[in-house]
Amino acid sequence: MAPMQIEGSAFNSLRSFIGEYAVTAWRHAQGGNPVLFGGRRAGHDISDQDMLIDAKVLVPTTPSERRTWPGHDWKVARDRHAPFNPEKTTHIALVALPEDMPFELVDDGGRVSISTAYKDAEIFLIAVAEFNNLLDPVAGDTERWRYLILETSWLHQHRVQ
Repeated sequence: MAPMQIEGSAFNSLRSFIGEYAVTAWRHAQGGNPVLFGGRRAGHDISDQDMLIDAKVLVPTTPSERRTWPGHDWKVARDRHAPFNPEKTTHIALVALPEDMPFELVDDGGRVSISTAYKDAEIFLIAVAEFNNLLDPVAGDTERWRYLILETSWLHQHRVQ
């Protein structure tokens, strides 16, 4: 039997989790006591003392976008560009994972193990008030998920790892 084929996009949910985990591991290495809740809930993904962090994995901009907006190498999706609630989220952590991030999958007949390395992840930490100022909210449901294209020099001012 031929091996099962898995497209890279099948790992997108795992990439989101790895982004959240990388931020949690960074906070732990900083001496914090973070708790990882995950991203399928309203508000923050990670709680660490007075920090409520929502982690987002960055997406590389397309060549066309880079021609239109030189110096903007990354983007992040936000539903209707809705501002974050500062009572539920104090910081946004944007995570740049390697584009060629390898995933190794082992299936031993019912038990699946997936491994990858995240050590090359870059983490950018932004106060939610500053991030909210970048958003352009859309009234109603006219546009759902939209990308926010980020200036690379601004992003690197917020790099923590």
